Amino acid sequence: MSHEVEERRLKMLIEQYVGVRQTRHDIVSVRQAEATVLTVMGDMIAASAVAHGLGVVFDAQPYPSHMVLLTLR
Repeated sequence: MSHEVEERRLKMLIEQYVGVRQTRHDIVSVRQAEATVLTVMGDMIAASAVAHGLGVVFDAQPYPSHMVLLTLR
């Protein structure tokens, strides 16, 4: 996938987040937005990996002792 396509998809995800917040709130927390976008991206990456038959390590948590490995082989 080209860098331009990836950037466009990320911008769409951010715009969707901000649009939802706009209908319910007057402000956007950058920290909360980053966490939400990263969570969605992590879920999308995991789904793609599983679709390609790869295992997934959920290591985005701040504590490595809580890592989870998912394999569907």
